[in-house]
Amino acid sequence: MTPRSAGMAAAPAPVADQAAPILFSDRGCPFAHRVLALLDHLGAPVERRETAVGAKPAGLEQYSAAKRIPLLVHGDLVLTESRVIAEHLAEYHSFADAYPDDVATRSRHRHAMALLDLTIVPVLFGRKQIAIGDLQLDDALRALAAATESTTPRPCLLSLHAAPMWLRLRWWQPTGTVARAVQARPTLQAWLDATIELACVNRTAPDREAHTDDLVRARQAGLVGPSTS
Repeated sequence: MTPRSAGMAAAPAPVADQAAPILFSDRGCPFAHRVLALLDHLGAPVERRETAVGAKPAGLEQYSAAKRIPLLVHGDLVLTESRVIAEHLAEYHSFADAYPDDVATRSRHRHAMALLDLTIVPVLFGRKQIAIGDLQLDDALRALAAATESTTPRPCLLSLHAAPMWLRLRWWQPTGTVARAVQARPTLQAWLDATIELACVNRTAPDREAHTDDLVRARQAGLVGPSTS
């Protein structure tokens, strides 16, 4: 690992005796999965405070009145957006492969990540219906394809951002609109398929059957969760 973060300001070396960050989430949360995969790849410690899907970990309320998860506590710092959490940890641990060195390519990565969360995540969580040919979906997949053209499927913030979502789309919506739109772009599909095979993604992924059972129970109880249809 080189002593800098590609595309990021140089970070001080972590203080050896600083307590590991605390990550609050529910079990199998795809947003927490992004963070856990990154920390696994970096070999960095984390204290996990998890609950069943739909529940909130004890102590969360002292950091977030809205009880938002995932939430990271790192010393005096409290963060709730998975992308911001990942960027912070990448910079803190001087992750050289976080983003490409080239400014334009780095911006393509960030653009694709933002459109993924704006367009595809709501579909995964059943908050939005989308059809083949939807212009926002097309924009998101074009941006992701452009970002991945020069990026091998290795651990970086883009791959670890996309992999948890693609994994769950493959599990729960394999014939859905997003999956079919990706399948129409074989090069992009190959890149996404490779990201879910990354060791750090596999090691931190939830058990599919147990997590699906968790989600079914949460939905039957009227709690919001990803669509498994």
